[in-house]
Amino acid sequence: MMPESNVPQEDDSIDIQPWPVMELVGRAVVLATIARRGMLDIEEGRDLFDLETDRFDLSTWARTELQNWISERDVALLGRPVGELADDDIARCEDALVGASSIAWALRVAAMDQLPVPQDGIAEEQVLAWAPHPWLKVRPLQGRVRLRSDEDLARERERWELWFWRTHDASDTPDALPDVVAEVRETGIIPIVMDDFATDNERPYSDLQAEEQDHLAWLSELRLRALNWVCGFGTSWDNAPLYLDD
Repeated sequence: MMPESNVPQEDDSIDIQPWPVMELVGRAVVLATIARRGMLDIEEGRDLFDLETDRFDLSTWARTELQNWISERDVALLGRPVGELADDDIARCEDALVGASSIAWALRVAAMDQLPVPQDGIAEEQVLAWAPHPWLKVRPLQGRVRLRSDEDLARERERWELWFWRTHDASDTPDALPDVVAEVRETGIIPIVMDDFATDNERPYSDLQAEEQDHLAWLSELRLRALNWVCGFGTSWDNAPLYLDD
């Protein structure tokens, strides 16, 4: 895009080196497992004993089957009894599901051309349906997925970098917005309506309600960091960058 600080750069200038497929699969399953742990704490209408049994199975299975990918922090969260997750823990579980669905898109598990704006839950449903439960094996999944091309990964990564910039940084550099909009209109990577980025249903960002803008800001940060990690930026999931010059 443009040379100003924190304005997204064109992806044809970056070197995409995705993680091996098995690493992508393992990370996606870990994140889906964390998401499932959070769901147990907010599920209604089930006996606490049954929920805790599911939690115990999830934790025990993850410590063995996912040991090559899971962190001690993840293990600790899975080990917390049902009903004892703090609000920050629940938020972390919700974030994990977005990360899982972003990787699932890269592996074609989420079967859509691009991740939707706004979020419609379909990618998240697909990754939860795909990720194994206790006591299934993870490694056979490697032969059932196919990583998208570097070109597709670069384009989707750039798309979410643009959305992250629009939702987080564009207000700090308002003079840059018309030029970025002009370039985005030319590439067609994001719809442009009323001289602004627009959602898939052609609602300009400036016309979204405050809570919708906040949700898109949250979503774009999680999607961008996940896709940057998929593309090989950062040495681990936990230190994947947002802007690549950070």
